[in-house]
Amino acid sequence: MEKKEGERFYMRILLFIVFLLYLCLSLGGCSFKDIDKRFFVVAMGVDWTGKKENPYLVTLRLAIPASKIGEGLAESQIEHLEAPSIAEAVRNIKAHVDKELDFGHCRMFLFGNSLVKESMEEPLSWLARRRDIQLISYMALAEPSANKLLKASPSTERLAGNSFFLTFGKEGTVSPYTVTAFLFDNFRRFKEKGLDPYLPIVSFDGDSYVVEKLALLDKMKEKLVLNPKETKLYNMTANEFSRSGIPINYEGKRLAFYVSRVSSHVTISKDEIPIVSLNLKIKGMIEESPIKVKDANSLQIQKMLEKNVNKTAEDLLYKIRDANVDPYGFGLHYLSQYFGKEKDWEHWQNVYSQIKFDVKTQIIIESTGLVR
Repeated sequence: MEKKEGERFYMRILLFIVFLLYLCLSLGGCSFKDIDKRFFVVAMGVDWTGKKENPYLVTLRLAIPASKIGEGLAESQIEHLEAPSIAEAVRNIKAHVDKELDFGHCRMFLFGNSLVKESMEEPLSWLARRRDIQLISYMALAEPSANKLLKASPSTERLAGNSFFLTFGKEGTVSPYTVTAFLFDNFRRFKEKGLDPYLPIVSFDGDSYVVEKLALLDKMKEKLVLNPKETKLYNMTANEFSRSGIPINYEGKRLAFYVSRVSSHVTISKDEIPIVSLNLKIKGMIEESPIKVKDANSLQIQKMLEKNVNKTAEDLLYKIRDANVDPYGFGLHYLSQYFGKEKDWEHWQNVYSQIKFDVKTQIIIESTGLVR
């Protein structure tokens, strides 16, 4: 009896081992590819060709590893292809290179001017579905086209695509004219009620990339372009961006006020035609003045600065309202303030073209600088 039970026990072990061997045979091999068999995409551009059969022009900037790193030594390979869709273009480009395309390091997505004016639906759909696209990537509008911009190479670039990362990541230059648009934020803005997306405009001046204008979009395409002064003002009032400046004319001369800190607060009334109140508190110092500014005339300068910000900010808000876009998110603020019922959203949409703005600014001059 004991002998039979022992035989059964060993038979179970044998069957279990055979089962494990069968599982091992059914497993597939590893598809991992070494770094030297990959092309890392550092920037991608999409343009609208207008052609019926191949409406999309996709451009990829591929980094080429180099033993030397220095200004002007960044090596990259540009691949571009026209196709009926973005996915087909990327898949077809693989036939033009000898390594696997890797989007894990792609932090810059550029969209041509013609595409942004046509529709952003297809590019966003592709980006949202790709699992290897980082949500912290940057988005921008390329002027005149993404293809031409990616073919340009700044003379000071040390690594392929590094100029984009230094510009939009604030790791290099920090400019009040540069507004950063993240992929995850624009995914939300293209879907969220009462909040519209925007894209910084990138151009090339022959030596480096220039980012000083901003394109405002509705849920589909471009509606308004802000000039550099308006872009700087939007960045300060919407994003509370400090390190900015407010210039005014004082006694026939130019006076520059450096902004060190900004805070803002928005309230919206429940009137039939809502009034949006934007309260700004700005602290800073006199950065440049042709006269010796003392405590006696600092109050007068302060009032002039407040009047200037109130006027220019209200003009900008009305300009944005008339374009029927809402990058500030006033509609979303209205819904959150009044519990966001569907009838409230319908009312806001109906009266948005008539809403009024009231900007009140408090300027605090903390220092007049070092005057000797």
